[in-house]
Amino acid sequence: MTAYISPCCIARTTLPAHASSLYPAQAWVVAFARNLGFNEEELKNIELVTEEALMSVVETAFEGGEAGSVDIILEERKGQFIIAFEDRGLPMDLKRLEENDGIRTSITLMKKLLDQFVFINRGKDGKRLELIKNHPLADVSESLIVAEETVDVSQARPRLRFLKPDEGLLLAQLAYRSYGYSYVSDFYQPDWVSGHIRSGLMKTAVAELPDGQLAGCLNLIKDHENAKVVECCGAMVDPRFRGMNLFKELKGFLVEEATRSGLYGMVSEAVTIHPFTQKGNLSIGAHETGIHVSYVSDNVAFKKIQNKLEGQRQATVYYYIKTGDAPKRRVYLPDLYAELSRKVYDLNGLRRDVEVVSAGVDFSSEQETELDVRIRHESFNDATIVVRSAGADVLEMVLHHTRELVQKRTDVIYVNLSLSDPKAAALAAKLATHGYLWCGIIPELQDGDVLKLQYLNNLPVDPAKIQLVSDFAREMLSFILRQHQ
Repeated sequence: MTAYISPCCIARTTLPAHASSLYPAQAWVVAFARNLGFNEEELKNIELVTEEALMSVVETAFEGGEAGSVDIILEERKGQFIIAFEDRGLPMDLKRLEENDGIRTSITLMKKLLDQFVFINRGKDGKRLELIKNHPLADVSESLIVAEETVDVSQARPRLRFLKPDEGLLLAQLAYRSYGYSYVSDFYQPDWVSGHIRSGLMKTAVAELPDGQLAGCLNLIKDHENAKVVECCGAMVDPRFRGMNLFKELKGFLVEEATRSGLYGMVSEAVTIHPFTQKGNLSIGAHETGIHVSYVSDNVAFKKIQNKLEGQRQATVYYYIKTGDAPKRRVYLPDLYAELSRKVYDLNGLRRDVEVVSAGVDFSSEQETELDVRIRHESFNDATIVVRSAGADVLEMVLHHTRELVQKRTDVIYVNLSLSDPKAAALAAKLATHGYLWCGIIPELQDGDVLKLQYLNNLPVDPAKIQLVSDFAREMLSFILRQHQ
């Protein structure tokens, strides 16, 4: 699951929306980035994108002599450095901005140099542009002092405990032993791990051997401090200790913790290049809620399980395990997805009144369309369009962003729709006629449940390369493949 935790503010400044602010802004941003460990090449790129972003605001936010200001906010979030620009000038959206040739060139350059580029329309609060760079990775392989020889797994059973804030390096080393550097994760970064554990947004259960080594781990990550459903992710087992049933023990340990903490449940994803994680989830009472048929690049590999390229992006299965009673909710769904959604809710014991909505719902209203567009590069190369509110032009806006992302060769595009909104349900039906496929339901993600759709940008899907364990997972995949034909 894609989760975005509340950012931690590093610094904030307000400058006149004028070209004279450029050099002070660049120097200020670069100074903080240097302290975070970015190298000189990355600092040059950060300096350049700061220029492009600030000048875009200066040129478009305030008209003919109008005085204005721009806030520049530096934040950290989930292993990322965020440079945010906020203004309360002329309302604008990404589509309108890109009609200007110069601004379009600037946006293209920024997207090339950044790990993520996010434009957010905030209604009366103005606009926000986020330039996101991942923190530089430390080479944890240099600090490994244990050779990867075969060890005796008949020794005493590992002790399950929670990782301490000052033990981030142990988790980074375990990630390296389990995946090399092929895993798509912030777990390679000891400082990120330590900071998230210390903040209470992450709990890491580890299996510790008598000699102090970590044989495996599993994590709970909160989207925000008061989240009632958490993501269970980052299952890692050192190849030397596989076959000890550690995943099931760690998951059970975390289920007990979630139950004690009064959480509604845990969501997680299981890879499909092997059946082990799926079986582990099912064995402790988790159930499927969806399938990403093309989630991550085929270069993500497990040491000593499979290092061959699959020839297509890897699929994952969504799981939910109930740890407490979530509130009863009314959800709105298009007829196309109603039957499958009811099966998801029944299987997972979620109390939902499902109301089927016609695609002919009237979208005309004074409500403005509000979208967040979040882009991830590297092994994901995907984007998520989050529909915050659906106005009269919501379909046009979603399809505009879809076309733009397709042209930029984004592999997969997701749309997140709140099932508490009848208009969002009607939009899902309309998007199905434009190539969007069922992905799944994520319970309690966005003040209620979210329907996730997926759009594949000319990607092959060979079901023979997707290993599924349960009949219901196979039923969901068959449904998606029928849509994809």
